[in-house]
Amino acid sequence: MNDRVIIAGGGPAGLMLACELGLAGVEAIVLEREAQEYADKKSPGTTLHARSVDLLERRGLMDEINADEPVIWPRIHYANIWIDLMPMIDEEYSIIVPQARTEQILAARALALGAEIRRGHAVVGLDQDDAGVTVRVSADGGEYDLRGRYLVGCDGGDSVVRSLAGIEAPPTGIPWYGVLADFEEIGEDWEWGSPTYPGGLFAVIPYPDGSGMLRVMTMEFGAEAPGDDVAPTADELRAAIPRITGKHFDLVGEPQWICRYASRTKLAAQYRNGNVFVAGDAAHIYYFGAGHGVNTSLHDAVNLGWKLAADIRGWAPDGLLDTYHAERHPAGRRACVSTMAQMALMHPHDQVAPLREVFEELMGFDNVERRLVGILTDVTYPMPSSGAGDDGEPHPLLGRPVPHTPITTADGETSTAAVLTAGRAVLIDFSEGAFDVDCAAGWHDRVDVLTARPTTEIDATALLIRPDGYVAWADSTSKDTEGLTEALTTWFGSPSA
Repeated sequence: MNDRVIIAGGGPAGLMLACELGLAGVEAIVLEREAQEYADKKSPGTTLHARSVDLLERRGLMDEINADEPVIWPRIHYANIWIDLMPMIDEEYSIIVPQARTEQILAARALALGAEIRRGHAVVGLDQDDAGVTVRVSADGGEYDLRGRYLVGCDGGDSVVRSLAGIEAPPTGIPWYGVLADFEEIGEDWEWGSPTYPGGLFAVIPYPDGSGMLRVMTMEFGAEAPGDDVAPTADELRAAIPRITGKHFDLVGEPQWICRYASRTKLAAQYRNGNVFVAGDAAHIYYFGAGHGVNTSLHDAVNLGWKLAADIRGWAPDGLLDTYHAERHPAGRRACVSTMAQMALMHPHDQVAPLREVFEELMGFDNVERRLVGILTDVTYPMPSSGAGDDGEPHPLLGRPVPHTPITTADGETSTAAVLTAGRAVLIDFSEGAFDVDCAAGWHDRVDVLTARPTTEIDATALLIRPDGYVAWADSTSKDTEGLTEALTTWFGSPSA
């Protein structure tokens, strides 16, 4: 029980975390309050961002997604001002994948790696001490206690775990409220689009599963939703459309699926309190779009998973678990600030229309567009200044995700993504024998060492890559053994005997 991690919430963050722990051989129990099986679910989200694709490729999870032949979506919006991604399509794009499908694939992988998923089980209480956490769980009309070393709340924007742990996440900015519904037909001609109306957003789009279903979406800013005890209805959706658009829309029939989504921006004050952590929407909830919410959540999980495993396995250096907040809280804050800025560009519509006009003109500049496209997803982490570039300055790859590129080893062709599939740190030597990699021998139980031919895609003679895909050390001189030793000790503890 002291080697077990309990995860509250079986969405993308919770399932990805279970996969990461499974790769490290750590027991994970996922408590998901919804009883519905993943294969039977539908979901609001329909896209995976390119940075999510990168992450899933590092874990060998994209093969199943690609087998569905997802459509690449070459557009993105900022405050509902659309950006053409074709000039940067090699790096920036989304693919059309229902979130429920992503969850289904993650759940199957987590189970294959030894995780346990308990559906219809909800956290209702917790008590922690120096040795771990005791979680009170409600299920099947009763309650039971579950003991673990750590508890991670991945249980959504209204996180019970966050509240029980005493972690504050005060709502800020304006509220938003919308309804999503899937219809076989809607009774009117329609044209794809998502224009901004005086009252908010309204769109009709094909649902991306090839079924021919139509998804109808409304969004109102500054509006409060009905209480959770009021089920969403087609009449609620019908009433919202003229309120938003000022136009009549003859929506006929009953939806095959409907949900309401409403919240305000929230950012957890801290991502850890003792033995309790928060990740995903429990750590940050913000106005969604283009798969950004799922992307931030998946990266939370991959950042935290290897660090929890390192602590449980006994080799984590002092302070490693605290780097989760230090690295991911700024990323969450950045996402919250950016999306609040987008809402400020949409509401109130009559007041911001001149600002939108000027802003759209500025977005005509390539450097502005590129900055806005990556503002939520181009995340770097502060690293100790180990690693040397050609000019003696810290290497430009330091603290950034490793570039996805093919590499050639003695065993044949592979890639920087494929060598991370096992979820372990990797030291890649491109120096053709010029760099002394023997200084890393004491960490072979935690770090894989790989020799590869030099590649023009990576301007380094050696790279140390953390399990989450971020570069912890890089060298272009073939001489920085001191820096490598420092980085290995900083991230992977003391060397073994």
